Amino acid sequence: MSNAPKTVLCALALLAGAASLTPCALAQDARRKQEIIFPPIAARTVDAAPFTVVARATSGLPVSLELISGPAVLEKRVLRLTGQPGLVLIRASQPGNPVFAPATPMDQLLEVLPRPSIPVIVTQPSAAYAEIGQSVSLSVGARGEPAPGYQWRKDGTAITGATRETFTISSALLSDSGVYDVVATNPSGSAASARARVTIAKRQQTIYFRPSGPVAPGQQIALSATASSGLPARFEIVSGPGILNGDLLSSPGGTVTVQAEQPGDASFNAAAPAIQTFVFAGLGQQIP
Repeated sequence: MSNAPKTVLCALALLAGAASLTPCALAQDARRKQEIIFPPIAARTVDAAPFTVVARATSGLPVSLELISGPAVLEKRVLRLTGQPGLVLIRASQPGNPVFAPATPMDQLLEVLPRPSIPVIVTQPSAAYAEIGQSVSLSVGARGEPAPGYQWRKDGTAITGATRETFTISSALLSDSGVYDVVATNPSGSAASARARVTIAKRQQTIYFRPSGPVAPGQQIALSATASSGLPARFEIVSGPGILNGDLLSSPGGTVTVQAEQPGDASFNAAAPAIQTFVFAGLGQQIP
């Protein structure tokens, strides 16, 4: 047979195939629709007993179950957990029959939770020291299942709003001194941490007393001393023939030693005194 007749036969075959694509052949599947009803599966702990997975089709046809992933074993319709936490994915399907079209598969997730356990304190809060106005942070570590909540206490009394692993005093006051602890709680029970003492002290301050060169006898000099706290300094003559009027110092002549003091207040401790010596002498005069 030559190539031409073969070509004709192929063309006729293609035309015959196209003729078979009638509107009836292109119609959708005439079988009845069905749906799968697969209710959500409640979370279970790792030690839960095996249980039956329930899924059905609106057609009444049997539904197949398949374990897609997760720490479990599916035997027929019974699911057995393997003792590990995680997510279990199960798929329900129904392939249909001459009367019903296949149902759209439906998946459900099962959350497998760790075994419940009473809280245990694993990191204890530590004692802390700070000065007034500084911040103080206390922290605790606890484990349990489910994860515990926290309640900090000061001298045995619960602190309002202090319910995190870390408790912070942003600007400490003397009244914040005390003994602190925290209670970790979950549905299985509670555990109290060790007690940690927090000490809040007054802030320290220093005095800078500005020196001065020789001063003429009888001349007044303004004393200048600055406290790091910003509080005013006061002056006192320690020795020498000086006359002090507020912060003005004078002398008929000689060496005068002055002490600057700052006694502190509700927030600052007294500063260590600073001492400065002043010489009152005329030009060329010698001081004995």
